Amino acid sequence: MKVSDIFSWLPAKEMGLEQLKQIFEEYYTGTYKGEYIVSLEMPCNIENDLLNCRADLMKEGKKVGCILKDNIVIALIGYKE
Repeated sequence: MKVSDIFSWLPAKEMGLEQLKQIFEEYYTGTYKGEYIVSLEMPCNIENDLLNCRADLMKEGKKVGCILKDNIVIALIGYKE
């Protein structure tokens, strides 16, 4: 698996792109034990901007995962297996 795109809704001071990538990679390999929820499914309550990002990534042939904090999507991750 290779992460190709990261869309973050957090300020870089709060969490950088490398941290988000690391969380997703650890989840994917089964080693993540942190406070964030990582999902390969999109939550039901996502907004249009998230849907648009997801659609763009899927048009490029990428799979999409997300990272949530307090049930709010904080990042979309585009990846290929």
